[in-house]
Amino acid sequence: MKRKECRLCAGEKADVYIRTLKLKLSVVGEDKEEKNKSWRRIRQISNDVWKAANMIASGQYLNDQLVRHIYARRKIDPKDMSAIQQIEEEFKAFFGTKRQATTERDIKQAYPNLPSCVTNRLNSDIVRSYGKEKSEMLSGNRSLRSYRKGLPVPIHKSYVSLFNEGNGHHCVEWKLGRKESISFQVYYGKDKANNRLTVDRILKGANDYSAPQLQLKDRNLFLLLPVKEPKIQIDLDPQLSLGADLGLAPSVYVALSKGKARKKIGFKEDFLKVRTQMQSRRRRLQASLKSAHSGKGRTKKLKALEHIKKKEANFARSYNHFLSKEVVNFAVKHKTGVIKVEMLEGFGQDERHAFVLRNWSYFELQTMIEYKAKRAGIKVVKVDPYHTSQTCSACGHYEEGQRSQRVFKCKSCGETFDADHNAALNIARSDKIVTKKEQCEFHMKQENKLQRLVLQPKGEVIQALTNPMRRGIPVAGGTC
Repeated sequence: MKRKECRLCAGEKADVYIRTLKLKLSVVGEDKEEKNKSWRRIRQISNDVWKAANMIASGQYLNDQLVRHIYARRKIDPKDMSAIQQIEEEFKAFFGTKRQATTERDIKQAYPNLPSCVTNRLNSDIVRSYGKEKSEMLSGNRSLRSYRKGLPVPIHKSYVSLFNEGNGHHCVEWKLGRKESISFQVYYGKDKANNRLTVDRILKGANDYSAPQLQLKDRNLFLLLPVKEPKIQIDLDPQLSLGADLGLAPSVYVALSKGKARKKIGFKEDFLKVRTQMQSRRRRLQASLKSAHSGKGRTKKLKALEHIKKKEANFARSYNHFLSKEVVNFAVKHKTGVIKVEMLEGFGQDERHAFVLRNWSYFELQTMIEYKAKRAGIKVVKVDPYHTSQTCSACGHYEEGQRSQRVFKCKSCGETFDADHNAALNIARSDKIVTKKEQCEFHMKQENKLQRLVLQPKGEVIQALTNPMRRGIPVAGGTC
């Protein structure tokens, strides 16, 4: 085979974004026995990876707990860098390596069949993810992340090579070691995303790619290939913002900070009706499982239940792709420099928003808007959602009861708007940029209210808020 491996053009420093290709692979071998051997090796690695990932996460957590106990016993101030450095040196002397490397050594001992090209990258990825989430775990806002079967296998870029076999066939070689490798052929199918053209550009050196992942899913094998592509050059107006208001009818309402351009994207019947039907079917199947304790009947129903879950998730993902594409296309059409969305993290705890957010993958939608906007060079920011739907976009007046179903009528200036249009305008014109929910006004007010309750003198009867997100719900009182 004549192999033409991809190389990045020397000195290329263009402004790029990352787009991940999902390429379906088929194992290549001289005979059926060799193919089966390769498949067994792939399944073994895929089955060990998610277990090793959980071992890494729990190992890093135990390392942190040990170090914190040492801090507490020796009464070390976390800001004392010299004392912390001394503890780290003692840790390294005792365990023979740094904290981050202990888990890699552990998984190599527990799973000796995992190749080093996988263990090195897996450990660094999980440690990095753990470090980002550690502060939230310490504050009690989340638990330790767990990994499930089907986790993509991370691979170092140097161990994967793309080449052209001839006759338009693209192949992939995965080097597991010095004497072990597995070859694949890429299957494009209908190729609506023009993946073949992108891989051709990689082989010619016009595009580069980052470290890929291999995913085994439902007896299908995929290569997740992050490709670096240049951003679309568009003459954008940095002073023009687009506000995107998420709802149900319509699904998304977009409006510009200046001008009259606006658009309704999606409708309630398109999304909620189909998804609630799927949820109803899933509940009926779950209820029928109570009468089937064992045997083929239960296995058959469990397969049907899993099929409905995947179908529902795929439908929601496809619909979010449609919505995000329409939002970004609207922004590109009007040369918008910034897209503003609401910071909705934590609002699912509020009973008034629970139904919408339970049936609405808003985080996934916002993520899709972000990476599609990045491709066009458009910045995406999050704004404080406090009173965006109850404030007049014409005069800025806020008062309870101004919004009634689909109509917003200001009690000060008398202007009348479509309620979603008014909210989208407020989002587009908002200058309250936030990066986390604690910066939102509503969350800060609830935190201050709780602090006042805690600081009240002993013996006074206070009203405790069991859930700070539930406003106006009667709760039991207590004594401090």
